[in-house]
Amino acid sequence: MKTPPQMQSFGVFLREPPQNEATDDDNHRNQSPAMRKTIKKTIIIDESSLENPDLGPFLLKMARDTIASGENPEKALDYAIRASKCFERVSGPGVDLATCLHVVAAIYCSLGNLDEAIEELERSILLLDVENGSGHAMVKFSGYMQLGDTYSMTGLLDRSILCYESGLKIQMDILGKSDPRVAETCR
Repeated sequence: MKTPPQMQSFGVFLREPPQNEATDDDNHRNQSPAMRKTIKKTIIIDESSLENPDLGPFLLKMARDTIASGENPEKALDYAIRASKCFERVSGPGVDLATCLHVVAAIYCSLGNLDEAIEELERSILLLDVENGSGHAMVKFSGYMQLGDTYSMTGLLDRSILCYESGLKIQMDILGKSDPRVAETCR
């Protein structure tokens, strides 16, 4: 299969910057060691490539595959962050971006960066409006539940409970109080 004339192949997006090439590291001096390492390995992306509608899903799949393989979580984080930038540019706020931010947050949690995970989850929740259909509502529900789990890990149990309650309310509004999935959430 040939690459369309004005588009680069995905392989171009997977290379690491050469050692002598500048990165954004200078702007991130006070980041955690894991984040500094991630930033050093951040792959250079031509801004126009972010408009390729196939790049976001591809990078998100790469992030999930990297996580599943047990490989370098910093590499998975890099893929997921770049996927979120693509989704933001191509489709704007919505289900794709919010779902991608959930993956970014999960990777941050696995790296012990709970504050960054909370920030991404809060952002994902704000992106969605339950009035836009059950897809938006269920992804927002998922974000609240993941945020509740993350707050619980930080010891902020009052915030955790508020998130669980908000998520449960959305789920009950969409599915109905007698749906077995609501009972499973309450368990």
